[in-house]
Amino acid sequence: RPPPSSYMRQQPQPVPGSKAGRVPTALRGAQPGQERPVTSNRAAGFPSTSAGKKGFEANLPAGPSGPAPALKAAEETPDVVFKKLEKEINTLLDKSAEAKLAQNNQSALNFAKEAVGKEKKLRTLKEDAGLADQINIDLTYAVCVNLGIQYQANTMYQEALNTYSLVVRNKDYPHSGRLRVNMGNIYYAQQKYTSAIKMYRMALDQMQNIGKHMKFQIMRNIANGFVKMGQYPDAVESYESIMQGEPDHKVAFNLILCYYALGENEKMKKTYTQLLMIEIPGNTQEDEDMQGQEEKGPFANDSLSEYIKEKRREAYKFIIDAGKLIAPVIENNWIAGYEWVAETLRASDYKVLESEIGIFKAEQYIKLKDYEKAIEVFKSFEKKDQSLMARAATNISFLYFIEKDMKNAEKYADIAIKNDRYNAKALVNKGNCLFLKEDFENAKEFYLEAIGVEADCVEAIYNLGLVNKKMEVDLEALQAFEKLQTIMANSPEVMYQMASIYEASRNFKQAIKWYNLLLTTLSSDPGILLRIGQLYAEMGDENQAFHYYEQSYMHYPVSIDAIS
Repeated sequence: RPPPSSYMRQQPQPVPGSKAGRVPTALRGAQPGQERPVTSNRAAGFPSTSAGKKGFEANLPAGPSGPAPALKAAEETPDVVFKKLEKEINTLLDKSAEAKLAQNNQSALNFAKEAVGKEKKLRTLKEDAGLADQINIDLTYAVCVNLGIQYQANTMYQEALNTYSLVVRNKDYPHSGRLRVNMGNIYYAQQKYTSAIKMYRMALDQMQNIGKHMKFQIMRNIANGFVKMGQYPDAVESYESIMQGEPDHKVAFNLILCYYALGENEKMKKTYTQLLMIEIPGNTQEDEDMQGQEEKGPFANDSLSEYIKEKRREAYKFIIDAGKLIAPVIENNWIAGYEWVAETLRASDYKVLESEIGIFKAEQYIKLKDYEKAIEVFKSFEKKDQSLMARAATNISFLYFIEKDMKNAEKYADIAIKNDRYNAKALVNKGNCLFLKEDFENAKEFYLEAIGVEADCVEAIYNLGLVNKKMEVDLEALQAFEKLQTIMANSPEVMYQMASIYEASRNFKQAIKWYNLLLTTLSSDPGILLRIGQLYAEMGDENQAFHYYEQSYMHYPVSIDAIS
């Protein structure tokens, strides 16, 4: 019987001697009658159809072939969810603080609200899981306080007060009394000074273990509230307590103001003496020597040096302002008062400020038009304080100019310029002297130099316009007055000069425009009304001319020009 592969087929007869007569086997050289049977050409147990599955294939599920399904993620445990939410809340708090620091208050508020929402969600999840004892009250406190701060920064005061109130009423937050200070600041900003003082006092009562500095800061706020309400005796009580514990220049100055309002001359003198005894950071001899060395070194403009300079400038300002305030009232006459202040400064560590008080004394003489005494005081600086010589010489030049002593006015203007070439007022004084000598070209140069030193020096700009007008350079004169108009809007002098320039150039429409603008400031000036009438007469408008002549006559009936 033939092999299965050749079943029912007719086997061809092999040709003797050909390969076709060879038995299909791999065995070669076999003897006749010992041929190897034919083997299958398919692997056992792996049929091509599903019906013949054997072995492990029989256990495989039926269905279409394809990629294996994705593995399912394991569900997060509650602890993981809680930690994730806490991290998100802390991130939002950081973003809110950073936005507030960058002055982006609206974004800071949005982040704060989002943080509050997530914190509420976290609390709800913990309560539902029966873990209410694991609620982080510090995190709740942080998000609520931050929300109140952001409301306050956005001037949403009522919302801020509501938020702070919820926190301070909660017994779980023993340190929430500090928020009373924030609430007091809000009431102070709203000018509700009584409520502000109440909050500040409640803060002091609830914060027993606060530092000394914080305590005196709150007391200063209380005193400031009393000053705003005009209750100076109560303010004095708080300021005096601060001066005994942590004195500073600002508190001393405020105390002097209260004594000034109460008319307490002796207490003003006593407090001024205390003011001069308060030390300035970096004002010791060792610090000054070190600062002098660092001003030329790499630390000349570091933040600490700038802070010390700012504190020194602030202290000097309070001392000078206090001296100017009390000098006219502490003695029987203002001269004796200035002498007392100068003598007190001379005996203190602030000798450098004595000259400042002297200058104010001279200015007082100028107000009283006692120019000789003022010049005498200014001249005293030539021997005592060369650093103030430029300022003194500038004032002396001005006084001589008023008295029409052009020789001495020019002399002291030159001294002032020699001591300080960048003194704009001295340059203007020099230009004025040359202007009166009709040396317009050189006067113009000094005015331009003064403008170069101080771009908004109105005296230099106005005088530059006048000198250009004298030199008949109308375009440059108009440019100067137009610039001055932007600095000093609606100045009568400037509008008059512009109108007169247009009138001189026979541009009557522009001249009338500026005269009318001038009338908005000087509505009853008969001279301006007369001028406008004359311009309308030049233009042939008799009706308008008669109207303005009549208005001028109403304000000044004896004007022959208006009558004629």
